[in-house]
Amino acid sequence: IGLDAPVVPVGQHLAQLDGQTVAQWDVPAAFAAGWHQDSATLGEPGNTVINGHHNVHGKVFGRLVDLVPGDRITVFSGTTSYTFQVANVLILPERDADLATRLENARWIEPSQDIRLTLVTCWPEYSNTHRLIIVASLLPDSFDRNNLQ
Repeated sequence: IGLDAPVVPVGQHLAQLDGQTVAQWDVPAAFAAGWHQDSATLGEPGNTVINGHHNVHGKVFGRLVDLVPGDRITVFSGTTSYTFQVANVLILPERDADLATRLENARWIEPSQDIRLTLVTCWPEYSNTHRLIIVASLLPDSFDRNNLQ
């Protein structure tokens, strides 16, 4: 999709949902993607979770919906690049869903045992009724520590 954007750490804030207090992840208010600070760092076992806006603040994840299983995503950390292959593209109900459904959706951003990249944004382009979640697996022998020389 030709995306080249910075990734910045993001935290959480508390919000009320169905009368309960829940944590919601912040999203950068700029053309940047947000790395969930409690998720795995790139290349380490676990789930590296990155979010971004799809229709405001530069639309960093505006074309995320165009990804399909098999596509490759390369993410850089310093001079090391990591290449992931898209395994799942999910569009899940969110805004009008009950709390149980929203909590079930959140399992995609939980820790994992494998090395995984999960990208999260809203969907469709004109709204935020659903979550678009892209799950990608690290390709074997795909990281290159000298890629940016």
